[in-house]
Amino acid sequence: MKKRFILLATLLLTGFLPVTKTLAQTTTATANQYTLQQCLDYALKNYNDIKNAELDIQSAKAKVGEIRGAGLPTITGAASIVDNPRIQRMFLRGENAAAFDTSHVYQPGQVYALPNLFQLRASGDANIGINQLLFDGSYLMGLKASKVYRDLANKSMVQTKIQVVENVTKAFYMVLINREQLQLLDANVGRLDSLFNNTQALQKEGYTESIDVNRIEVSRNNLLVERTKFQQLSGVSELLLKYQMGMPLDDSLAIAGSIRDIQVDAVDTKAEANAENRIEFKVLRAQSDLRLLDVKSYRAKFFPTLSAFAKGGYMRMDQSVSNLFKNEWFSYSSIGLNLSVPIMEGGSRLYRLKQANYEYQKSENNLNQFRKSADFQVRQSRISLENEMQTLTIHERNLKLATEVVRVSKIKYTNGSGSNLEVTDAENSFKEAQTNYFNAVYNVLLSKIEYQKSTGTLYTE
Repeated sequence: MKKRFILLATLLLTGFLPVTKTLAQTTTATANQYTLQQCLDYALKNYNDIKNAELDIQSAKAKVGEIRGAGLPTITGAASIVDNPRIQRMFLRGENAAAFDTSHVYQPGQVYALPNLFQLRASGDANIGINQLLFDGSYLMGLKASKVYRDLANKSMVQTKIQVVENVTKAFYMVLINREQLQLLDANVGRLDSLFNNTQALQKEGYTESIDVNRIEVSRNNLLVERTKFQQLSGVSELLLKYQMGMPLDDSLAIAGSIRDIQVDAVDTKAEANAENRIEFKVLRAQSDLRLLDVKSYRAKFFPTLSAFAKGGYMRMDQSVSNLFKNEWFSYSSIGLNLSVPIMEGGSRLYRLKQANYEYQKSENNLNQFRKSADFQVRQSRISLENEMQTLTIHERNLKLATEVVRVSKIKYTNGSGSNLEVTDAENSFKEAQTNYFNAVYNVLLSKIEYQKSTGTLYTE
């Protein structure tokens, strides 16, 4: 009995204490380890969707410049040299041709084909023209729409960042949870190894039966299989984190921190949430504004447009192209206004206006619906978070109880008042309590993310 007590006392010191240490330890960040914030910073710079959103912003700025440029003066220059080896003739009725020598060009039917008296064979022209839009209602609406479009691109960037923050945070928490569970599994395996070896020694000395050894070996083998699965799962979760960060999968990534460093209960579940603070609402608002500007733009097409123009240049006509450059060129100029008044075009413009108005009404309906769904999401996520936190409290209590049961069962077994089966059952219950606890922790973290997302506080700029 004394020998049995010494062996099991050694077991308690070498097997159980590391578990207590594992539950209490925290991991400190080092220079080559990534904290959650560092992972987020990396993702916000390197994730592909972020890069594309940035390109959308640049494209929106270019669109603003394109629309604005349509209202700026347009200056064009032109030059031409024309040679007409056979000039078209002039055709006149007989009574109109009396003033011309028609002796050699008479044709039946009193129609005369005369040489062209107003055009020479060669001509040259060089000019510069300028056009300036003075008033166009659709252009003014386009300017407003371009600014809203740029604003929409910026809001879409924020929306993309929120999604990236959500995905990276969830993946980061999963890595921490898997790492913590793997450490506990390693400690459990070490404890069962010690128990298995000590029970084998007791069995050789005749203090216990072989069935006790077999029972512990079965538990130990099952735990080894579970540890192998968690090792693989931990590797997959790290790959997922790299993917969500936009990091090459072959790069090394070390994670800093502990799941216990996260202050879950710091979330204020009583805070009032306003749907209009959500980025989704702001995006829908910008889209609705664009639809309204479409309506106004189609209405503006019923208004007149006014533009001014000016043109000036030099020209000459002569008997040959070579003579054009031997004689003087003569200047000319013109200025004026163009007024275009739409009168009738078959009604297609009116129907386009109706379609744009329907699209605007749909966008307003989407805004109203989002207000309702946002309020529902806040209420639902708040209830879910509170429930998960209560569940975590229960499983945390169960883990403490299971830890105490394992400790007492081993002491009883050492004293001879407990059975090996009781120790094995306590070990299994302890492992189950650990699994339930960490699942509860992860569920709380996910609920926290969903609640922050529903209240618009997950990521702000």
